Amino acid sequence: MTHDHLPTPDAVPVASLGLDDFETGLLAVMRHFLTAFARPESQAWQSAYAGAAERWGEARGPQVAHGLLAVIQTIRQVRREDFHYANPMCQSCREQATAEEAAFCLMIHAMRRDRADLARGAVLDLTGGKMDPMLIQVALAFAARFPAAAGATAAPAAAAPARVSPQIRIDRPAARHLRLVH
Repeated sequence: MTHDHLPTPDAVPVASLGLDDFETGLLAVMRHFLTAFARPESQAWQSAYAGAAERWGEARGPQVAHGLLAVIQTIRQVRREDFHYANPMCQSCREQATAEEAAFCLMIHAMRRDRADLARGAVLDLTGGKMDPMLIQVALAFAARFPAAAGATAAPAAAAPARVSPQIRIDRPAARHLRLVH
């Protein structure tokens, strides 16, 4: 199904993030998982696992998807604001990333290259200004299991400063919010 619409004002071209093919694939799989959480009746988790198996093979694909799911679950636990994501089935959305998707991709991109220093801004963007140790631990474990190719360097976009101002909140929200955008 194709939707004719314009990207959100904060959307960035996926190509501008400097991601490798693996990371671009993660974005597609992540969108299916987020759809499954936002609309459980969609059963989109099946599309996430099927897409991962198609992209990375029957043996490795589900392992990648399962590891990615752990990172997504951790973000859902620590994030207080809505996580805007694009429709995984929309042709025009595939080439754009929301600000939250871009932060996620840049965090993974930097960590897969053993550049946790470059991941800090993205972690702050994802958590609303908190260097959450659980998210860092889970994302680093994922990155260690699926590292970038030897000699791969971090994209300049990964060094961008965080957009949020750090703040500490003690209260936890009652629900984890996901918002599909086009």
